[in-house]
Amino acid sequence: MRATFPTRLTTRIAGGAAVLGLAAAALPTLGGAQGLTGPAGPWACEQEPFASEPGPAFDPTAVRLIAGLLLSAQETALGIRTDQMDAWRGYTTALIALLPSGERLARWTDETKRAEAQAFDLAQDIADAAIERAEKARALQDAVSRLKAALTPEQMSLAKQMQQKLVERIVHFLEWRRSEGPGMPL
Repeated sequence: MRATFPTRLTTRIAGGAAVLGLAAAALPTLGGAQGLTGPAGPWACEQEPFASEPGPAFDPTAVRLIAGLLLSAQETALGIRTDQMDAWRGYTTALIALLPSGERLARWTDETKRAEAQAFDLAQDIADAAIERAEKARALQDAVSRLKAALTPEQMSLAKQMQQKLVERIVHFLEWRRSEGPGMPL
């Protein structure tokens, strides 16, 4: 019993961290899609009214703090050594940087800034955000490669187990979301 406890605990910690990251990335998309469904179904022509308070459906700062907390727990669970710390910090920094910050949204939720916007500024902001996100994704790919090279085979095996549990939880969540059945999704 004692030998399996840390593996199960670390799997849950890592799974929670990754689910949080994926959920943070998906929340803006899910929130926008929900506004399209109405009493007549997903293909209704009329949208439901917007919420009275505009803004993101999540707090980007809280998401980043929680992701950092969970990644710190994963660091402990994997047993990251001092000689692996640079690769680990590069990975966690790149991963957290990829999470939405809400900075670009602030320009469009502030009435004064929105009034100062010029024609096609929204399209330009969307393009800039996509380019920035691609650069951050490339940085994450590089950080993952460096981390893989720094980890031991045992750490890689444990990370793989954590990933398998994460994928199971994501699939379970998506199935629950699709059916919108009762009960806890994760």
